[in-house]
Amino acid sequence: MRIKKNLSQKKKQDEKKSPYGAATREMVLAAACAVFSRCPYEAASIRMIAAEGGFYHSLIRHHFPSKASIFESISKKVCEDFREANKSWLKELTDLGLRAGTSLYLDRFIAYYQNHPEIFRIIAQNTPREDAQSIPGYDNLANFMASIQDDVEKANILLFDSQTLVRYLESLYALFHYYLSSGTAVAGRLGLEPDSPEYLKWVKETMMFMFLSVLKQSLNRGA
Repeated sequence: MRIKKNLSQKKKQDEKKSPYGAATREMVLAAACAVFSRCPYEAASIRMIAAEGGFYHSLIRHHFPSKASIFESISKKVCEDFREANKSWLKELTDLGLRAGTSLYLDRFIAYYQNHPEIFRIIAQNTPREDAQSIPGYDNLANFMASIQDDVEKANILLFDSQTLVRYLESLYALFHYYLSSGTAVAGRLGLEPDSPEYLKWVKETMMFMFLSVLKQSLNRGA
């Protein structure tokens, strides 16, 4: 057993030292994420990913045999990362009132978008299409909202039946996508820059205006 443990530790150390190690794999995924956030799946290429990260093709091929395998890994990772973040936000809302809880959740979501805009752009580039099911890793993106709904139901912080919860979350995330991922036109009409503090403040205030009233109605019905 000790021999196996030592061999395992040596393998991990070798991976860290090797140009083909786990850290390099993450660098390839980061470069691919940037490319896929700008281009839909079929328009992106391994050549573009190599240029983005300054890699040789052989380095990418060592970790990923195809573009499909890269996108599958990315779609799984971005959905898992966001889901874990969302779970942590839901825990923060347990003892808060409607206004404070809604405000905090919107703050967390907008801050996450600011730090990881590529996640939302990848989803926006590849899901609202008739041929979306043909994209490798599509199931990860398609099941994204179902997993979020499941986590919200388990958190037990919204007094909605299942159908109303689906309608609420789909509307919430669709508007987030519209205002954030595709918000250039909206910001332009307001005379603001899409990623400016002024525009993000407007987004939050607008979302509060629309969704806080729905929550209040739900609370009144529950009472």
